[in-house]
Parts: sequence; structure tokens; C-alpha cells
Amino acid sequence: SNNALMRIVGPSAVAGTELGLWKFLGTTANIYGLSQTSSDHGAFLIQLTTLIVPVAQGLMGVPIPSRIWSAIGLALGGVFMFTQDPSQRDCATLTGDGLCALAAIFYATYDLRLFKWGKIVPTNELITTKMMTQSLLSLGLLFVLGLDETRTFLSDASMRDLQLVGAVSLWSGFAVNALAPYLQVSGQQAVGPARAQILYASQPLWAAVMSYIFLAEQVGFEGFVGGIAFLCAMFLAATAENPDPDCGKRDCEV
Repeated sequence: SNNALMRIVGPSAVAGTELGLWKFLGTTANIYGLSQTSSDHGAFLIQLTTLIVPVAQGLMGVPIPSRIWSAIGLALGGVFMFTQDPSQRDCATLTGDGLCALAAIFYATYDLRLFKWGKIVPTNELITTKMMTQSLLSLGLLFVLGLDETRTFLSDASMRDLQLVGAVSLWSGFAVNALAPYLQVSGQQAVGPARAQILYASQPLWAAVMSYIFLAEQVGFEGFVGGIAFLCAMFLAATAENPDPDCGKRDCEV
């Protein structure tokens, strides 16, 4: 059982391993998804975590406000409109969008489990074990599926290619997978996993601006309408009253 395992290896090892696994699965699906879709599509679909987290709480028995269900319908309609944007058909595929949506499920699970383990395990131990697990799984996947491609790339890569890969790896390793999770532990303990999504909901805005500046990606009318609808859904979900399992009512929104 889980309790027996924690007695043997300690709660920090169990917690860090689980969180590292969920983050590894989410990152892997996200990378493969982004390679087959546009950065705008990926960012908006990943932001489904803002809706998945409160829905998961509802499935666990926590009453969910009616505003959340309205946000879900609005978000699904917005995502559909956004993915029908003809200006991005050349760089977006259904497979890529599906992988990004799958990554959102993994990331939402990570957020929920982080909220639980953050109450039990000290932050330093939790994040250190999580990073070690994620790194080992990533290296294992590289050796199993990408060793030949990596050798070919390293033998043919220019100095600029190596500099770009190094910069991306450094940013992803330090900022995204080390510093951000460390701050996330304390932040989510203060506001809860559902309320924390209001900050995560700004990701599509930054992604759209940066992809326009650096990648010259365009957004058509359908994408604009879908994006606005999706961001409105994020706002509804993130500003809804915190679910209260002891309110005694079907809908606990005031």
C-alpha cells in the first residue's frame, strides 16, 4: 500500500517520484504536441488545466459552482473556434492539438497532487526529488527512443544550433522545471489549486504575443473569437467561489 511504501522509503521519495512522473508525462506530451501544432494552439489547449482542476475536485465529491460548468461550455466552444482558424491550418494538426490537451490532463493531475503533497513534505525535499525523477525519466526516454537522432544531430549541428539547444535546455531546466515548481508549492498552499489557475490563465496571452513577435504566427477572425471566448471561460473558472465540501448545498457559489 501507499502507507507501507512511505514507511519504507519516506514520504518525500514517494511524493517526489509521483510528481516527477506526472510532470514528465505532461512535458513529453506537450513537446510532441507542439511539434505538430502552432504555439498559439498549444498554449490555449494546455490552459485547459484551469477547468480540469475544479472538475476533478467535483468528481472527488467537492461541490462545484454553476459558474464553473458555464465556463467549461464556453471554453470548449472557444477551443473549437480557435482550432478552426484557417490562418493556422498549415502549422496545426488534430494530433498535435490532442497531445497538448492530453498534456493539460497530466499537468492538472500534477497541480492537484502537488496541493496534497505540499502539505506533507517540505518544499526543498519535494522539489529536489521531483526534479531527479523527471530528469531520470527524460534521460531514459532519450536513450530508448532518441539516441540515434541525438548522435546525428550533435555530429551535424552548427555552433548556433548547439547554442540554441543549450539556451532552451537551460531555460526549461532551471526556470520552468526548478524555480517555477518551487514557487508553486508555497503559492498553491496559500490559495489552493483551483484559485491558483487565475495566474496560469495568463499563459495563452504571453504565448500569443511572443509567437507573433518571434515566430510571426498570425491569428485570424475565428482564432480571435475563440481565444476571447476561452479567456472569458478562464476568468469565470478562476474567479468562481472556492468549492466548499461542507456547504451542504449542491452549488456552493455565493
